[in-house]
Amino acid sequence: MNASGPDPWAWSRVRWWGTISLAMAAQVGVIFFLSERQPAGPRTPDFTTTFHLVPDPPPGSALAELLNIEDPTLFALPDPRGFSGPAWMSAPALRHQSRDWTEPRRWLSLPMAGMGAAFSEFVRTNVVSPRLLADKPAPRLGQVTAAPVPLREKSTFRIEGDLAGRELVAPLEVPSIPHTDILKNTVVQLGVSPLGFTFSPPVVLSSSGSKTADQRALDLAKAARFKPVARAGPATPGSPSALTWGKLIFQWHTVELSATNSPSAKSPP
Repeated sequence: MNASGPDPWAWSRVRWWGTISLAMAAQVGVIFFLSERQPAGPRTPDFTTTFHLVPDPPPGSALAELLNIEDPTLFALPDPRGFSGPAWMSAPALRHQSRDWTEPRRWLSLPMAGMGAAFSEFVRTNVVSPRLLADKPAPRLGQVTAAPVPLREKSTFRIEGDLAGRELVAPLEVPSIPHTDILKNTVVQLGVSPLGFTFSPPVVLSSSGSKTADQRALDLAKAARFKPVARAGPATPGSPSALTWGKLIFQWHTVELSATNSPSAKSPP
């Protein structure tokens, strides 16, 4: 087996450094060859600022107008004295010549005799018939019948609230009340025990306007007896949770008062 020989294409380190040094020397030579060898001096400007002393500029000249400019906004806004004055502010003023003018008189060309002809023709062709409302007889008051007003024939009552679900042992007999006017309803609140008796004293929530009727309602509420119900819990009969609360609403029927206090007939003088 033959050992591999050195690569003919591989460069040594000395060859690499020699090539780099030769390239750098060539670049320095080109720069030195193209650069100017004369010493650099200051350049003179193309123009110079000159000052001219004007003791008294002629009036109306551009120099006199520039010397009078003291407002800095003249360079930002259009102004007759600014740089945009000749272009923007030189529009001529509008002139309008008015004259007095009176319209000539123009008389009506229609004949005076025919001006009412249209109205006369309208009245002639639109004849209004006479109204016939006055020819009808007036209604007779005796023939007008009023609807009958339902009047209560006897006093009644009804039960509202939780107490409406319980049944009375005996119905309440609500009498008629002698009074000179119609009475309002008497509303009584009461609580009934599970045994069916009125436990708490009844209270009048709304009066009828008659003390006699209200007292009669309280007496009927105290005497009311309901069917007993089974107790759902260990509550005592006197506890508020064991009571059934409700309202008794009495609707009164009034009758005429008896003439017991009629004045006695006076004897003739």
